Amino acid sequence: MFITKNNLNDIEERELIQKLINNGFGDMVVALLENENKVYTKKGRLNKSGACRVLGWKTKELEDKLEECKKLLKDDVD
Repeated sequence: MFITKNNLNDIEERELIQKLINNGFGDMVVALLENENKVYTKKGRLNKSGACRVLGWKTKELEDKLEECKKLLKDDVD
């Protein structure tokens, strides 16, 4: 079996998702992944309004959680 760049990217994405889940962001990750058509634009950008509706959060809470996620994954994505 050959490992392609796509396969490697998929593995890396799964590892990052698992790290978020292991660090308490599981509910958010699952909600965003299960509602992709509601929380992401056609260009793949996060629609904060849609995400807040799905999660039942205020914008500030979402922004704070996203910032925490960025800090957690900083070393892994640099």
